[in-house]
Amino acid sequence: MRLTKTFIPLLGFLLFFAGCREDFPTYSTFCDQSTAVHTTGAPKCLHYAVLNTRDKALLEKCFGIVDDPECDYRLELTRYHVSDCNNPVVKSVGSDFDGYIRIEIKKGFACYYKVQSDFKSDEEAALERVLVRFKKEMILSKTNLGIIL
Repeated sequence: MRLTKTFIPLLGFLLFFAGCREDFPTYSTFCDQSTAVHTTGAPKCLHYAVLNTRDKALLEKCFGIVDDPECDYRLELTRYHVSDCNNPVVKSVGSDFDGYIRIEIKKGFACYYKVQSDFKSDEEAALERVLVRFKKEMILSKTNLGIIL
């Protein structure tokens, strides 16, 4: 009897926090399938077009590629917040999410690869999902091509 009295509130508490985890999908695509990583290999250099120095350092550490301003591949990080939107429909109806995180790699001005995930309240979790997805796809491409960067 005593065990049940302490077990039920504890179980309810754990279920409550388990339900609070954000579970938004992560979308990724190679913009032109003929230039996809599995056919051309992962970029060997990147230019990080990121203004926030903390984000830039995080991306360099995560990808293991030092910023090269002369590189043809330009990486852009977008942190978009719906609250910044001035669309009257969004302001009146609301939104299912608070924003999104997107990493896009461009070769010149053309899109090469992009990955994106929405977030409701945890922006850093969305960034983590995007980074994990990016790293998985680049690792798969390296093993498929036998490339070691």
